Amino acid sequence: MVSTFTPNIQLEEPARGDQVGVWDTPVNANMTLLDRTTGGISVITLNNSPVVLSAVQFQSRCITFASTLTGNVTITFPSTFIKDYVIFNLCTGSSAFVVTLKTTVAGVNVICAPPGEATQVYNDGQNLSFLNLGRVGSFWDYGGSSVPAWVSGCTVAPYLACSGGTFSATTYPQLAVILGSTTLPDTRGRVRAALNQGTGRLTTAGGNVDGNTNLAGGGGESVTLASSQLPASIPYTDPGHLHQQSASLAGGAGGMQITNVSAVYAGIVGANTQVATTSITINPSGGGAHFNVQPTYIGGITMIRAG
Repeated sequence: MVSTFTPNIQLEEPARGDQVGVWDTPVNANMTLLDRTTGGISVITLNNSPVVLSAVQFQSRCITFASTLTGNVTITFPSTFIKDYVIFNLCTGSSAFVVTLKTTVAGVNVICAPPGEATQVYNDGQNLSFLNLGRVGSFWDYGGSSVPAWVSGCTVAPYLACSGGTFSATTYPQLAVILGSTTLPDTRGRVRAALNQGTGRLTTAGGNVDGNTNLAGGGGESVTLASSQLPASIPYTDPGHLHQQSASLAGGAGGMQITNVSAVYAGIVGANTQVATTSITINPSGGGAHFNVQPTYIGGITMIRAG
């Protein structure tokens, strides 16, 4: 009779009465296969050529990509061997080059291996998907200045940039439920604060941002104070009396200006004299913006785990 094989990792199941006296052949083959799938490591050198994984390679628990990329590379997994993998993408080269993971099935989702790290992925016989990449709706503060190529290279991007754009609720249904809409947060040039959750700590009246509404934006880099926001003051009028005044203190822009002086300062520079004054005018210059940004560093972009 003919042996059958398990549907996922193809363990051999001899038929009853078969393998008499040679039972060790299928048993040992199964033990080897189990050892590879639970602890096997395959190291594959990449450059710019596609790779179709061999049996030993796709049976391994861990697959490591090494060497220097000189172009994009596609790695093809079989659709008949269903399991999860730990993928180490240790390739160097331009960050614009990506390592794409796909199965032999045409027209299904593909993913790209993040460079410089280990990632757990799952082959379901059609699609390759990320495992344990983060909760949907969680934020990722990325130190780069744009969405990395490995994210954009996936059929369904696992992260979306928080730039205030929109997304498809069909593609990302759970993210739409979490956000309550299909509009992404706009984190550009903003710091993030948590919801008030009943505390009333951030308000539109006090800080120009509604801390009770998720994803609300507001605040500002600076503010120009209105007269109503200045401390109360009592106007002062000098009824006129004698001042000890030197010629070098004759006033100037933004300072104190003494008017209606009964003596002329010319020729008495440096001398003190008593002069009669009828009024004092304070120059009300000012009106510039008040900066209210705390010490800050600019640290890349923020993305959200989408699906």
